[in-house]
Amino acid sequence: MEISRHFVKISALNQKINVHYRTAGESHLPKLIVLHPSPLSSEFMQGIIEQFAAEYHVVAWDLPGYGDSDKLTQSSLSLVDYSNCLATFMEVLGISSAIIYGNATGAQLAIEFAKLFPQKSSKLLLENVAWFYPQERETLLANYFPDLSPKTDGSHLALMWKMANQLYQYFPWYDTSAQAKLSAPMPSQEVIMQTFKGYLKAGERYSDAYIAAINNEDPKQLAAVPIPVDILVWQHSIIYHYCQRLYDVELPENIQIHTESGDLMARYKQLVLLAKNQNKRETTCH
Repeated sequence: MEISRHFVKISALNQKINVHYRTAGESHLPKLIVLHPSPLSSEFMQGIIEQFAAEYHVVAWDLPGYGDSDKLTQSSLSLVDYSNCLATFMEVLGISSAIIYGNATGAQLAIEFAKLFPQKSSKLLLENVAWFYPQERETLLANYFPDLSPKTDGSHLALMWKMANQLYQYFPWYDTSAQAKLSAPMPSQEVIMQTFKGYLKAGERYSDAYIAAINNEDPKQLAAVPIPVDILVWQHSIIYHYCQRLYDVELPENIQIHTESGDLMARYKQLVLLAKNQNKRETTCH
C-alpha cells in the first residue's frame, strides 16, 4: 500500500502555516483521519495507516509544531487551538466529515474536536486514553518535560536520546524505579530513532501539545463527547495501567471500551474491526 506525502497551506491563529500530511487508500473511500501522539508525527503512524487504507481514504497530518508541519508562534496553545487548526485543515482538503482515529495526544485532541465540531466527526476511534489523578498530573507536569533548548556541548541531544529510550522502558520515562518499569518488550531501534527525531523536530516547544493533552486526561472530558466513541485498551501500551482505570468509570452508552491482549498485528486487526462498526451503525440508522 503506497503512502504519499503532501503539504497544504492553512490559516491558523493569525498566521499562515504549511501542514504536512500523509495519505493512503482510494480517494473515493470513506474518510479516516489519523491523529498522532506527541512528540511524534504521521511518520510514526505508517503501520496503522496501511491497515486502515484497505477500506478508507486515510489522511494523517503532522500536528502544527510537530513532524514537518510549521510551528505556531502563539504560546500556551490549547486543544481548542489545535482543534480549530484541524477543522481548517479538513475544510481546505474538502473533508466535510470523517472517522477520527487518535492516539494519546491525538486521542485528547479528537475528544475536544468532537465536542467543538460534532458534525465533522462521524465517530472517534481512540487509543491510549488515560486517566491521571490530580497528584499524578501535577508530578508529571513538573518532571516530564525538561528543557531541550540547544546547548553548545550538545547535551540536549543526549537528553533527547535518553528520553526516547526510556520512554519505552519506564512510565514516566524519568522514573527508573522497579515500580515504573514496563513489562512490554523494547521496540526496534527504528522506533526509538523515530521518537528521537520527533523530539528533535519539535524542538524547544515539544511539550506544547503534550501539556494540553495531559491536562485533559480526565473522564469528565471524555464523557461529554456527543458522538460514538470506541476506545481500544491495548495491554502492551506503555500507559496501560492508566488506561484501564476507565473501566471503573460510568460512561455514556455512546462510549465503548474494548481490550486487546494480543500482539501488534492483533491490535491493528481489532482497530480495523472497530472502525468498520461505524459503517454498520450508520447503515442501521439510515
